[in-house]
Amino acid sequence: MIRRFPFTNILNFRDLGGYITSYGKTKDRLIYRSGDLSEALPEELDRLADLGIRTIIDLRNEAQKEKTPDKTIGDPRFVNIDVTVNGGGRVPKNKKDMLDSYLEMIEEPVSARKIFQAIAYCEKPCLIHCSLGKDRTGVFVALLLLLNGVDFMDVNADYLVSYAYIQRLAEEVRAGRIPYPAELVDPDILFLKSFYDEFLARFGSLEEYFEWIGLTEDEIRLLANLLGRQEKSCGAVLVHKGKVLVEHMVQGHYSIPKGHVEEMDLDEHATARREIKEELGIGVNFIDGFRQRIYYSPRTGVAKEVIFFLGEPSSTDIVVQKEEVKEAYFVDPGDCQRVLTHDTDRKVVSAAIRFLKGKQN
Repeated sequence: MIRRFPFTNILNFRDLGGYITSYGKTKDRLIYRSGDLSEALPEELDRLADLGIRTIIDLRNEAQKEKTPDKTIGDPRFVNIDVTVNGGGRVPKNKKDMLDSYLEMIEEPVSARKIFQAIAYCEKPCLIHCSLGKDRTGVFVALLLLLNGVDFMDVNADYLVSYAYIQRLAEEVRAGRIPYPAELVDPDILFLKSFYDEFLARFGSLEEYFEWIGLTEDEIRLLANLLGRQEKSCGAVLVHKGKVLVEHMVQGHYSIPKGHVEEMDLDEHATARREIKEELGIGVNFIDGFRQRIYYSPRTGVAKEVIFFLGEPSSTDIVVQKEEVKEAYFVDPGDCQRVLTHDTDRKVVSAAIRFLKGKQN
C-alpha cells in the first residue's frame, strides 16, 4: 500500500493504514495526517478530494487558524472541524519542556474529549492536521493507533517518520532563520517512549485514560476499532401516532430498524426500505428532511456507519423476521431512552422527535 503521498505545499501528508493490529490491520485511505493546508495549491485540493477526503480536523490554535487559514475552508467538497489542543500547541523551550507540552495536550479532559469525538464521529475519510503534523497531530494519532492495538514500536516508527518529512523546517532552524530550539527537530528514538511511560504512570492504561476524559463505553469501543473494517447500514426511525418502533433483537439488544447496504440497493433509502420490509414485513413512507449519521462498533475490528431516516410505517401489521428479531412494538419516545441499548440509537430517536416537533410548530 502507499502510505506517504508527496505534495508540494502540504507538509508531512500520509495514511494511517496498513499497520498490524490485534484485529488484523488498520484500513488504508480512511484517516490521514499532515501539516496545515494554508498554502495548498488548487490542484492539491483536487487531489485531497480525489482521495475521498471529506472532513478536515484542524488542531491548531485560534491565532494560527486566523493568520493562516486552511484553503479547504469554504470549499463545498470538505467539512472543516476546528478543535484546539490544551495549551494551544506552544513552542517548547527544550526537550524536557517538549515532553511536558505533550502531556499538557492530553491532560485537559474537555479539549481531549472533543478531539477524539471529532475523529470518531466525523464523516470519513478524514484528515487530521496541525502546523507540521508532528507534535499535536502526533500525540493524538499515537494514542489512537495504540488503542487500536498497533504495537508501540510501529507507533513510534510512525511518529519518527515526521522528522524525515519536515526536512525543510530543520534546514531553516539549523540556518538560524527560524527561532526554534534545534534539538526539537532532531529525531529522538526514545522520546515517545518517555511520553508513553509517563502517560501510563499517570492514567494506568489507555482505557482508563479515555474513561477519565469522559468518553462513554460505546465511544471507547468505537475508537478502539475505528481503523478496522468499515461497514455501512441504513435504517429509519418509524413513528406511528407519536410512538417509536423498537426491535428486540435475537442477540438480546434493543434497537431501531437498520441493515447492511447491498449491491442491489439503488441508494440509502432503498437499503432502509428493504431492511424494514425484511425485518418487519411492512413498508415505510419517508418524511423528507431528516438524515442522521451515527458511528459505532458492533464487534472487534469493525467500525460501522449507519444512516437513519425518519418515516411512518405503511401498516402496523408487523411480522418479524424470526432469525433476527424476537419482537417489535411501539413505545413512547421517552421510554426509548430507557429501552434502547445503545446511546447512539437513543440520540437518533431524540433528534427525530425534535425534528417532528419542529415541523409541527
